[in-house]
Amino acid sequence: MIRCRSQAGLLLVLTVLWAAAASGQETGGTSGGPLLSPVSDDPSGIAPPPLQDALPLVRTTSGVLPADGLYSIGLGMRTYTTVYLISGQLERISQRDVFLLGDAAVLPWLHLGFEMPWHSWSDGKGFVPETGSGFKDGRWQATAGRPFLGRSLHAALAFGGNLPLGSESRGLTEGIFSPEATLAVTWRLWENAMVPEARFHFNYTRIWNQAEDTGYGGPGVYQPWPGRYPSAGDAGGHRGNNQERLGAAVEFRKQATSLWLEYARDRFLDNPHVSDGEQLSTVGAGLRWGLVEGWALHGKYLVSIAEDDPPTDWYPAFPEWTMSLAVTRQFGLGGRDTDGDGIPDRKDHCVTLAEDLDGFQDDDGCPEADNDGDGIPDFLDGDPDAPEDFDGYQDEDGIPDYDNDGDGISDLRDLCPDEPEDYDGHYDKDGCPDDFVDSDGDGVEDRNDACPDDPEDLDGFEDADGCPDPDNDLDGIPDGDDACPDEPETYNGVDDQDGCPD
Repeated sequence: MIRCRSQAGLLLVLTVLWAAAASGQETGGTSGGPLLSPVSDDPSGIAPPPLQDALPLVRTTSGVLPADGLYSIGLGMRTYTTVYLISGQLERISQRDVFLLGDAAVLPWLHLGFEMPWHSWSDGKGFVPETGSGFKDGRWQATAGRPFLGRSLHAALAFGGNLPLGSESRGLTEGIFSPEATLAVTWRLWENAMVPEARFHFNYTRIWNQAEDTGYGGPGVYQPWPGRYPSAGDAGGHRGNNQERLGAAVEFRKQATSLWLEYARDRFLDNPHVSDGEQLSTVGAGLRWGLVEGWALHGKYLVSIAEDDPPTDWYPAFPEWTMSLAVTRQFGLGGRDTDGDGIPDRKDHCVTLAEDLDGFQDDDGCPEADNDGDGIPDFLDGDPDAPEDFDGYQDEDGIPDYDNDGDGISDLRDLCPDEPEDYDGHYDKDGCPDDFVDSDGDGVEDRNDACPDDPEDLDGFEDADGCPDPDNDLDGIPDGDDACPDEPETYNGVDDQDGCPD
């Protein structure tokens, strides 16, 4: 019944996580990238993803280090239930950790993280701070890593372990540092595609447990928390409690949302008294929503699939299920700036090209060679922030000419845009000097007007000659009645009156 409830809880959480991830992907617009693309070796021109990153998944670790210059601090709560075999009877104890967590990406290749929990437990009637609460051993980890094959493959080596700062009087500490080391490899696909980015994580961890005289906690001390490993005597020797862990996870990321599933399995290397089924194996899921240099919400769910083997003397009192929530706030301070333009790489759309800092879109980190997009480079453009109007007048200077002749009448209203008005009190608003004779008022000077007394009809057909063209195609059908005024009728007896060749 317990196992069924745990599995049902896991399915419920996974459903919620998938729904949240889908929602996060739909509400953030499109990435603007191709449907599918490999991870780019040169990210110039690509906006950095807004998603806040983190190394820890549930029990596995990502090999992709967060961008340097980012620092996070947060608070979380973790609850879990464990079944113990006490004096031949099974007892279920609920436990709770309220923990402080933080991390720092101090260098492009180095990341530090820690967690410090306050532990309390319950016998089913309520949490019992008088006998069970106190600081428990924390965790810390230093991770060094780098990308390979462009940015498609990442590898990291993490070293850390417990922080033996827990309460000795309440049995909440190992009393000694037990180191562990992890090799993490991550393969990335579709980083800048329209589909979610996929990450495949693979871990190998080695743990050297040190408190081996009695195991984790002494005999006769009631501890409502897991005996993480047996005593050295029960383990068959000094090194019998050393452990290794294999883990794998698949993660999908889009916009501000990351979702992952993982499997991890621990094994005592040389302990003959722990059966294969009693080794800790877990299935987990997690969701992270957060923005770079902003707030983030982390949710994780873990289920143990280890089972007790009655013939052995050791009982695998691992948590049946673990659920945790945390809220973090990320801050930016410094960080690598490859192109030296003052914009850190984590915000720079063009990490290998320096921003030109010309007052136009200077926060994206990309130089703008032609601010106004008129095809004239800024260094040749007299007005780099206003596009040339290409009206045939001084078009090579890049400056839009709204009044070519400088007479104070805009070209849009000026009948003679290249001839300044003489302001002699006679038709001064038309923009034409009055020695500019245009008897028919069609804008074509009489000396150039083949029909000075008949205004040009300005229908786009031979408008420069000054003559109206009532029948452009000369097919005998006036343009007003001609369905094809620029194509002569063929007069073949088929619809000859419509003016269109058949």
